[in-house]
Amino acid sequence: MSNPSSQHAAAREARALLAHRLPGSRRGTVAAHLARAERIADSIWRRWQVGPRRWRLKHPRWYLTVQTAGLAPGTRYRHWLTTRALILALGHGDDWLRRLDGPWVRPTGEPGRLGVGALSHDRAFPEQHTA
Repeated sequence: MSNPSSQHAAAREARALLAHRLPGSRRGTVAAHLARAERIADSIWRRWQVGPRRWRLKHPRWYLTVQTAGLAPGTRYRHWLTTRALILALGHGDDWLRRLDGPWVRPTGEPGRLGVGALSHDRAFPEQHTA
């Protein structure tokens, strides 16, 4: 897969990754996730010139550590949720998520290890779960 030619193309790619995977209407929470996904991809592209499909673990880690550092804990947590959804959509799942533990994984900003159930793909994308 080719690399996006601009930060705008990277943002569109991130939006497309999540657009059909998030349950719910396109208003409210889903729209906020899509907007954050574009911002995340845009920031990473400006720093490394790579699109979401070429991300390595260091890219979302950098975003969560550096770009969200000045945000309130609840806002930082919302950026984590969007980053988590992008990682799952890219198919990197539990391996990357276990290694991205930090103050952003809880709305209070308190540190602590994530439980395995918190990383489940079925919980992130419930509409894809088959019984």
